[in-house]
Amino acid sequence: MSSLRPLTERASNDPQRMRARKTEAEILARMPPRAWLSCTAVSRLIGVPDDRRIRARLDYLVRDGKLERKRDRGVHGPVYLFRIFRAESSSVQY
Repeated sequence: MSSLRPLTERASNDPQRMRARKTEAEILARMPPRAWLSCTAVSRLIGVPDDRRIRARLDYLVRDGKLERKRDRGVHGPVYLFRIFRAESSSVQY
């Protein structure tokens, strides 16, 4: 019985989690390399009308180290901008 996972752990193939991973993969595939995009711009880029779910995915990707985030001043107030994380060593041109 010790090899069974705990009852509180969710299945890794539940539909919500699979949809979230698909959205994350689409975000990473479609984001331009050096451009900072807002959450609304990313949701329009991948064609998802609800940007609240996109914000959650972007925050998860930032925590995972795949995106970077900065706070800036937008037209209506403060806004977070996201771009694909680039290490300093990979930006060196040869």
